[in-house]
Amino acid sequence: MGYHGAMNEPMAGGEGGTADLDLAAVTRAVQELAAEQGRHVLARWPSIGTLSYKDRRDMVTNVDLEVEGAIKSRLAAMFPDHGFQGEETAGRNPEADYQWLVDPIDGTKYYVGQSSLFSVSIALLHRGRPVVGVVYNVTARQCFHAYHGGGSFLDGQRLTGPDARRLDEVIANVDTPQTHRLPPEERLWFETKLVELSRRLYRLRALGLGSLAACWLATGALDAYVDLTGYVKPQDTAAGRVVLQEAGLQMEYLDVGVGPRRLLAAPPPIFAELRDLLLRK
Repeated sequence: MGYHGAMNEPMAGGEGGTADLDLAAVTRAVQELAAEQGRHVLARWPSIGTLSYKDRRDMVTNVDLEVEGAIKSRLAAMFPDHGFQGEETAGRNPEADYQWLVDPIDGTKYYVGQSSLFSVSIALLHRGRPVVGVVYNVTARQCFHAYHGGGSFLDGQRLTGPDARRLDEVIANVDTPQTHRLPPEERLWFETKLVELSRRLYRLRALGLGSLAACWLATGALDAYVDLTGYVKPQDTAAGRVVLQEAGLQMEYLDVGVGPRRLLAAPPPIFAELRDLLLRK
């Protein structure tokens, strides 16, 4: 399927700064690309094909590879000087200022298990900072999109985040990757903070979907996002980070004194309390 409309527009110049890109036009093109590939993911759902495992539970399908290959090819045609970092295939141009981070199917385990919780996630980083984010919720046919300075949207609806103002009102998504591999000191921190959060907040969710969880924080379906182990992959959250930041959420990577930094995102009225809870010894 060829490009058409905005996807043929010249959008890239040099590598000096985001001023050399029309981020609005880039976002429109990526929305179209994500929706197209989302339709392919949905069409292939009844016949996923070969399934392989990267470890005991982390799986990849033929569809993951097909979609990542198609997105990689399209982005290379539009932005030949940009870098690319995918979930399943080799990267390209690792030294470029602009880097595309792609998760072709965020939620492959759900996809294989015939659950509807999966998405296509595409983000553009400029010198390490996410500046464009598109997350296509495949089964709902919803497109979350945002770019730096342009606001956050679900299709055409502006997103402004949740309105929770007290910890005991908060429904938080907690991401917990690699818990089976945590060294003892990190496991103790994780278990201690998980219990503290369960006691202080209204409710915890553990969706295992970094991109959609961030987007649902922007809609107000969730009130906070916490990576409790620090091992969420950049491809899983980069696009969602742009969506939630442009919706007015506060976000920070916290050095908790053990293991990797943990990502916390929440509305400003409760961010400081959650931050203190996570940093408290």
